[in-house]
Amino acid sequence: MKFRTKLIIGFSIVVFIVSAVLGVLYFQYNTRRLAERENQNMRFYAEQLGYSIDATLNSMKNATDYILSDPDMLNAMQAIPVYREKGDTFHLEEMLDILTAGVTLDYINKSFYRIIIFNESGDVACSTNVGNMIINKERDVHEISWLKKAEEQYGKPVVAAPHRDGWGERQNPMVFSLGRKVQGGNFGYIEVQSTVSNLENIFQLPDPEVEIAAYLSDGTLFYSSGDLEDTELLSMMQDAEKKDGVASMEKDGRLLSYYVSEDFGIQVLTAKDSEGIYTDIRQSLLLAGCLTLACFVGCMIAVVIIANKLAKPIESLRKQMENTGIENLDGQNLTLSGDDDEVKALGIAYQNLLHRLNESMIKERRLSLLQLQAQFDTLQAQVNPHFLYNVLNTISNRGIIDEDEEICEICGSLAAMLRYSSNNKERYATVEEELDYLDKYVYLLKSRYEHRLEVTVDVSQEIRGEMLPKVVVQQLVENSIQHGYTNGISIMRIHVSGWRDGNAWFIQVQDNGSGITPEAKKELEEKMNGIRERILRKSSSIEMEIGGMGLANTYARLFLIYAEDVVFEMENQRDGFCITIGVDRKDVTENVSGDDR
Repeated sequence: MKFRTKLIIGFSIVVFIVSAVLGVLYFQYNTRRLAERENQNMRFYAEQLGYSIDATLNSMKNATDYILSDPDMLNAMQAIPVYREKGDTFHLEEMLDILTAGVTLDYINKSFYRIIIFNESGDVACSTNVGNMIINKERDVHEISWLKKAEEQYGKPVVAAPHRDGWGERQNPMVFSLGRKVQGGNFGYIEVQSTVSNLENIFQLPDPEVEIAAYLSDGTLFYSSGDLEDTELLSMMQDAEKKDGVASMEKDGRLLSYYVSEDFGIQVLTAKDSEGIYTDIRQSLLLAGCLTLACFVGCMIAVVIIANKLAKPIESLRKQMENTGIENLDGQNLTLSGDDDEVKALGIAYQNLLHRLNESMIKERRLSLLQLQAQFDTLQAQVNPHFLYNVLNTISNRGIIDEDEEICEICGSLAAMLRYSSNNKERYATVEEELDYLDKYVYLLKSRYEHRLEVTVDVSQEIRGEMLPKVVVQQLVENSIQHGYTNGISIMRIHVSGWRDGNAWFIQVQDNGSGITPEAKKELEEKMNGIRERILRKSSSIEMEIGGMGLANTYARLFLIYAEDVVFEMENQRDGFCITIGVDRKDVTENVSGDDR
């Protein structure tokens, strides 16, 4: 069999197999990708709807928390049964007016349909009681369905499914409610209403083909759009395996997802017909088949043409290639027999390959030289710190020879400070390590200022294990010495103190200097605010961009570690300047309304 025939048959088989495999792989990949995308969308829809309804119900619960946390309103609710029992209608109406004024707020009227505070004796206060919003104060409160459940919850909120508003005198729209009983006695109930139109907005999805059903924690239907009111389906999804809190499955030609909201236990069920997914797959499969067929035909035509062109001059090209070696890469010129353009193009490509290979070898030799230079520079950079240490050791030895112990101690302190500040492996240090570093720094300053500098340290052992960026405390002391004594004070007194207060801890540096001018303080605060905004906007590489060693740099490095918990305060005092840094981790206050969730 001729070489040309073998080439055509071989390429035909390869192209056919590759085309078929690629078509199958594309179909499988596209099917799996579309199914995974729809499944992820359904899971996302269920989870986001759970978050949204929780957010709405939490805003309604926050309104009840506001009422229960207001001393005047809480006292009024507690006093109403007493005045009712005494028959004191004057004070009774006064208490109801207090409640009405407390809930008649612009925020409440914009956020909710209505808030009602009532008790079983018929005393009612409402956020809206004008025009079409007039309420029926004669309503029998015992017909309200959620009262018994609210009593069983001991002050926790209960959610009522959509129902007709029973309080309206002139209009009774569909609303859903959050209610709770006021703990501590027969003080009544609080009901927050929102219209069903708000509920429909919450459950509005960008994909109109998705059906939604939401159930309360006891299985009561809360919302439905489509044909999903199936308790058996709900029970099956409750028992299904969950991943990241969301259960998913395909049943009866539908993709299903199920999620239970964390705060109120609202069960969200979403469903979509899976037929639409396979319609998209069939369309993409048809397109892929057409492209594969066109590619196969084109490749076969090219194979035939190339085989006819390459058969004759291929041997000439092979001989030329055998004569090519490393030593003659740059001077090798190809001469091909025949007038076949394809083979000539191959020869030119091979010639270009030889040229690029020769250039690559030249570049490799250059890179080797550059690498040696980089290694030399690295060794030189390592020599510089050692040179400084050797110089300090030489000076120290000279001090020993001259029996000058102070020079030895100064060199030792300076060497220790260099090792501490130039160690880039550890960018943070404990308060204890910072105080040790400060002690060496103060010792060096004492050598210069002698009795004119007095530095005292009183830092509690409780905070000495807390973490700080390196050289922070020394920067604060250095700032006092460099900028705080422009008025010619004879003795510079600096006091460093530290203490813990609950979950907060603080370090304070006080001096008896001239303080800071209002203009300088304002400029520094503006710089710190700008740094804070930059850190919040992009947290990467910010330390490299700030630069400097002043108070703004100190604030930036503290903010990078502790963010909003950082404390950085400056103030002028009667006898000098005071700067306080620290970390204040705020406690989460306990809810006083009886909700322990």
